[in-house]
Amino acid sequence: MAFQVVLRDGITGGFAGPTIKQVVDIQGDNSGASITQATLKPQSKTDYHTQTGGVSAEQLSSLLDLLKQELQALPTEDPVGSEDIYGQDISLSFFSDDFQWSNGGPEGCSQGESTTKASDEQKEKFKEIVQMVKGLGDQYAVTVAAE
Repeated sequence: MAFQVVLRDGITGGFAGPTIKQVVDIQGDNSGASITQATLKPQSKTDYHTQTGGVSAEQLSSLLDLLKQELQALPTEDPVGSEDIYGQDISLSFFSDDFQWSNGGPEGCSQGESTTKASDEQKEKFKEIVQMVKGLGDQYAVTVAAE
């Protein structure tokens, strides 16, 4: 099973587009995964400090199952990219052969109002999931990539 999990911190914009502050990208299959974490450097809007790493399928398997299970219970904005319904300026996407979930739209959330809203409990659950994915980036993306 191939999969990709992408977290983007910094998805809301107004007149100007959003500034992505951090990206955690986990891509893999049954043999394992690569994790890339890019963090915006201070006083910059386009220069990132990038780290990479790898993780075995065994280390990720139960975590991915939990992530998929938790996301299935959470709403996404409608229409796509209309509003940050979790109010955390974060987009999370999970793509696999049998499951797809994404909030925040491909270009971030600009304006508009979603017909779908998240409850306080759902916002709290989303926050927990975000911390879990960021934790994977912190734990496994340790090698500094060429910049």
